[in-house]
Amino acid sequence: MEVLLVGNTDFITKQWIQHSFPRDHVVIAEREGTVDGNDRLRIVNMSDANTLAETLTTYEFDRIVFFSEGLTPRSERDGDLGYLRRLLHAIRNRSTQMLMVCGPESEFTYPENADVRDTSKSLMSRASEELCLYYARTYRLEAKIIRCPYLYAPERNGATAYFGRLFEQASAGSISFCERKQQQTCFLCADDLAELIYRMFDDWTAESEIFHVPNVFDFTYGDLADAISAAFPGLSVTFGEDRPQHYPADDHVLRLRYGWSPRYSLKQDLPPVLQRWKEARAQEQSKKHPVWDFLRNHSKPWIAIEIFIAFILEELLRTAVQGNSQLGTVDLRLFFVVIVGTMHGLNAGVFAAVLACVGMALSYASKGASFAPLFYDTSNWLAFVVYFVAGAVCGYVQLRNRENLRFMRDENSLLRERLAFLRDLYHDVLDDRRMLRGQIIGRRDSFGKMYAMTRELDEVQPQKLYHTTIRIMQDTLGGDSFGVYRIDSGGRFARLMAASPQTESLFSKSALLENYANIITALDHGGLWVNRNLEPDLPMYAAGVHADGKLAVVIVLAKAQPDQMNLYFQNLFTIMCGLVESAMVRAFDYENVARQAMLVPGTEFLNTRAFLPKCLPPTNSSTTIWAITCCCVWMMLGKTMAAVSWGPFVRRTRRVYCKTATCMC
Repeated sequence: MEVLLVGNTDFITKQWIQHSFPRDHVVIAEREGTVDGNDRLRIVNMSDANTLAETLTTYEFDRIVFFSEGLTPRSERDGDLGYLRRLLHAIRNRSTQMLMVCGPESEFTYPENADVRDTSKSLMSRASEELCLYYARTYRLEAKIIRCPYLYAPERNGATAYFGRLFEQASAGSISFCERKQQQTCFLCADDLAELIYRMFDDWTAESEIFHVPNVFDFTYGDLADAISAAFPGLSVTFGEDRPQHYPADDHVLRLRYGWSPRYSLKQDLPPVLQRWKEARAQEQSKKHPVWDFLRNHSKPWIAIEIFIAFILEELLRTAVQGNSQLGTVDLRLFFVVIVGTMHGLNAGVFAAVLACVGMALSYASKGASFAPLFYDTSNWLAFVVYFVAGAVCGYVQLRNRENLRFMRDENSLLRERLAFLRDLYHDVLDDRRMLRGQIIGRRDSFGKMYAMTRELDEVQPQKLYHTTIRIMQDTLGGDSFGVYRIDSGGRFARLMAASPQTESLFSKSALLENYANIITALDHGGLWVNRNLEPDLPMYAAGVHADGKLAVVIVLAKAQPDQMNLYFQNLFTIMCGLVESAMVRAFDYENVARQAMLVPGTEFLNTRAFLPKCLPPTNSSTTIWAITCCCVWMMLGKTMAAVSWGPFVRRTRRVYCKTATCMC
């Protein structure tokens, strides 16, 4: 499926995407000011409405996950209500599964004696949720909302926007919390959220719902300060007097429905997060050079120093060549102004002209001349005018060239981004083409496969049908641990009839059904049993075959691959078991008819047509004795039974064998 991740995506990594959407094509919408350094599959700039609509039209996303800005504690970014409205408006008429992950602000409650019951962030969070539910009610939109604690990402040094500030303050010697010391922290590991999102999309339903993610770990801000203080000795910590916040208790809905609960705590993850932050900071510090960093960060003072040095060298050179007949005619001050203006722009050119004028005035003074003729005589102004005009013109040309170069670089960067986007889009189109081509070819071949499958299942002997079922399911579903159990008439035991040859040792020869009450209960109601809790002693999948309204056969898959634990495989397994059920019911009916044809009506005894070939081989002496014994027994059962049903057999047996053997008849 095509998946779009949008909103507060700073914590997303490639590993997180592989955990949440292992088989899907994921696009991550970049936002302005996104923290660099996270591994992403694809980045699309969707800052404006046109790009948003174009991207949604191009990819036709099946699933969209919106991460609220409230997932970062004390975020300095603006709210995401406007962007959320544009996104919902763009997908309002599309069949899209929308999942909104909100922060804990809307869940916080305050004491009864608090001055206010809500905060501005909680009102904004509820407004975002109501907006999402409104679009779900009004348009064709399947929306679900997750209210969860603040997120932190161990692979990204925590949530950079929050923990990065804390660690920077700690490295400076002091940190301050707005919360009270006894206030419970409210954080959720991003890996836990990835597991929850995977399970929710795997068992997606159309109705709109709101889920509450519990905060199950006991970890206060005082404990957080102690953990940070252990890594920074001598740290000064201060706490605030914010109103105590209460996060609701666990309602167990997520655990009962999806089998999910938080596994990772901030208390355990904080030390490695701190260690990674220190290593990254040390690596960053090692790449810095104080002198060159100062020069790069203070370019204007460095340019001024450079101009002064060039001016002094120019004056020294002018003094040195003053007596030279050839070089004496060259105006080195004008040459100096032109070079500086060409290299550093308008401001530097004007500054160089000022220095040239100062140098010219000092040269007049050094010859004993007065400054008054220099300024009062207009003929002397020409040199000053030439210096300023040369510096201004050269600087202006350089400034224009620099602006043009910057414009061309920006345009080139934009074109490169568009080219990369078009290249990615082209590759996506090629991938879709290959996928659709494979689907078309598979669809053409599917008729032949279905025909061959139904022909193989057209078997009237149950024992052969069991092995055929194993082979077909292995070829179709791709597993190698299938087993077929037949339930006895009493409904207490199940006996293994066939299993995959590679993993036959995984299956017990017989099983007591009362030990598998959960599986039998699910199968009795015509459903599919899935081992969602991953219990080691139970199969991953189980489906039942019903005959005459009773559970007759159980088809199980002992082990499943991670890519088989999804809704698609469940549906495929159910379809295959449905085909097998039809064939097995037909085989059971044939078996019952054939068995009834071999019995005496109203009894469980074989009739003569079925019994005589089994007991009259002439060359077998032991069979002869057995037949004579049976004759005597049947004669003693009563004249009526023998005369009605077994008379011909008795007479033939006595005529053939009683003459040569001792008989009690």
